[in-house]
Amino acid sequence: MKFIGKTNRGNVRKNNEDSLYISSGNKKFFIVADGMGGHLAGEEASLMATSTISEELEKKDFSSLDNLEEGLVDAINLANKKIFEKSKADENFRGMGTTLSILYFFDGYIVFANIGDSRIYEFKDSSLKLLTRDDSFVNYLVEIGDITSEEAAHHPKKNVLTKALGTSEKIEFNIFSKKIAGDEKYLLCSDGLSNMVEENELEKALKCDDVEKSGQLLVKEALDNGGLDNITLIIIDTKQVDNDR
Repeated sequence: MKFIGKTNRGNVRKNNEDSLYISSGNKKFFIVADGMGGHLAGEEASLMATSTISEELEKKDFSSLDNLEEGLVDAINLANKKIFEKSKADENFRGMGTTLSILYFFDGYIVFANIGDSRIYEFKDSSLKLLTRDDSFVNYLVEIGDITSEEAAHHPKKNVLTKALGTSEKIEFNIFSKKIAGDEKYLLCSDGLSNMVEENELEKALKCDDVEKSGQLLVKEALDNGGLDNITLIIIDTKQVDNDR
């Protein structure tokens, strides 16, 4: 398995409110979070999400898929609680929240979840597939048939989320698992990438055998297309072994 993570402030934003985490040791899990809120609140929310969840997962060994899924639910709920409580306790962080995408490799499976509009893609047989569902207002409009996916890309409310980590006391989300063959690539990213780079361009970059080069190409493409938001991505190639420890 070979993997890289990249984050870039972009061309417009003063701060980088995105956060990412790549696990160490024998565990293989990856997190992307995109924070929101005034001043430094977005940065705080995304960092709290990645640090809380990673700390919980790093200290636990899981015996089964069910056990892992329970552990993910507990870690995500704990992060939600911490962010929400800090938001309530300190007016500087009032209303802060964050998206979340997490992908865990376990015994020939991937286990994954998302909240908000940070995405997870699977690239297999030269084809790109979106594994996650955006928790956004425009995605809701697409799902009920009010607008097309093409119209959604340019909708004035495309950045409005229907769900985010830490914005309410309780959060509902789904955990999914999927058997893998070992010839896939996975891309986790914030909307600063997925809103700026068309899926055919994501596909083109992921066809490159060098994940470092793929990451560089995608960040450059997002910047060249405007770089209107922070850009964060993680690419994992399950075929390659360079990063294995």
